[in-house]
Amino acid sequence: MDDLVRRVARIAAPEALLPGHVLDGMYELLDRLGGGGMGVVFRARDRRLGRDVAVKVLRPRDGDEAVHLRRMFAREARATAQLLHPNIVTLHHVGEHEGHPYLVLELLTGETLAARLGRRKRLPVAESLAIIDGVLCALAFAHERGVLHRDLKPNNVFLTVDERVKVLDFGVALTFDGGAGPVTRAAGTPGYMAPEQRAGDAQDARTDVWAAALLLVECLLGRRLDSQAASAALEDEHVPPALRAVLSRALATDPARRTGSAAELRSALARASGDPAAADAAGRRRRALAIGGAALAIGGALGGAIAYSLAPRSLGPDEIARLSLAPPPAPTTAEVAGTYDSNFGVMVMTIDADGRAYAVYQHDDGILVGHYNNGLFMGVWCESPTRRGPDDAGLIEMRFARNANHVQIEGRWTYGFDPRGHWLSDWYGKSTATMAPPGLTTRLPQHALCP
Repeated sequence: MDDLVRRVARIAAPEALLPGHVLDGMYELLDRLGGGGMGVVFRARDRRLGRDVAVKVLRPRDGDEAVHLRRMFAREARATAQLLHPNIVTLHHVGEHEGHPYLVLELLTGETLAARLGRRKRLPVAESLAIIDGVLCALAFAHERGVLHRDLKPNNVFLTVDERVKVLDFGVALTFDGGAGPVTRAAGTPGYMAPEQRAGDAQDARTDVWAAALLLVECLLGRRLDSQAASAALEDEHVPPALRAVLSRALATDPARRTGSAAELRSALARASGDPAAADAAGRRRRALAIGGAALAIGGALGGAIAYSLAPRSLGPDEIARLSLAPPPAPTTAEVAGTYDSNFGVMVMTIDADGRAYAVYQHDDGILVGHYNNGLFMGVWCESPTRRGPDDAGLIEMRFARNANHVQIEGRWTYGFDPRGHWLSDWYGKSTATMAPPGLTTRLPQHALCP
């Protein structure tokens, strides 16, 4: 019987991939970077584009376990594919090589939050807040697109060498839809699951809020806590009093008494830390979404339709082709000039032959002035009533990327003109073929400038 089992296992599960293998003639596996229960991660060379990438390969399994892991792998691919954000790892490509499903992701250099905590134990308050702020930016973006992460833990937060925060691993992500009611599946990592998640009860954005707050407590105290110990630990002397009330609410066992969203928690933490500019950012962003939200919501619903249908099944050839996201060259100036649906309302941009760029957008009669080159816009923004910093003007950087259907933008900005100040990574949108509102087309040729 043992011999039979071994033979069946060899037939059902493909041999493990090793450094030296070349996937689909494009991705040469160079060395193993790490792995978890679902997959192994390699550093690989993209032969087509001449760059190093990270390749996550599904671990060989057989039987029901293989089916389950393929479902999770497909879920991670769909969720990550639609979440193009500076604080979320970027998915480049999805494929399958000789029975091995794999994801091609941006290669990150740095360490996980788990590694940093293991090395340094307790982190300073300012550093802890900066890390969780990046996590909450990623969560707010995902939640706006109907995606719950549900597996926030130190191993799934990556800190790059230049201190950028990247959220990883959407393998147990689920979507929620106000019309269909909250999701009710139990999954995640024991010790980091919200009480309702552990019980398999209704879950929504507050489930991720709970986990983010628990991560912050772990950063501040340098030790892992369970849900029962979290609230009591807030009395520790290393948790500043101003943060205790915020964290106590975010860690409420009853979701009805908990902080309602990632954006709300981010704003509350900023106020508690004495950063009024960052605290006001969430409110400004919510107002901007209200102004330009209708068109963006329609476009987001259409563009994310694949990710919203997370049926538990294996990746098929058609899905693999549809999810392939190998990045094309940067858009030309002619492609970048045009109309965009953004989270700050509809925006219209023009670019001269020498790359000088000018744009107007809906929120508070906003203006962008700067220069575009090879996918990157750098300049200043300003808005009424004063169009002066720090409250109504500042620096902005935006990256433009082309896909099959539109040009996508993601950007960061500051209140005021100090490049060493706090950058807010929450400017995003995509090009649209619809006509711009008359007010914008009237403002565009006036070419008003920021003071």
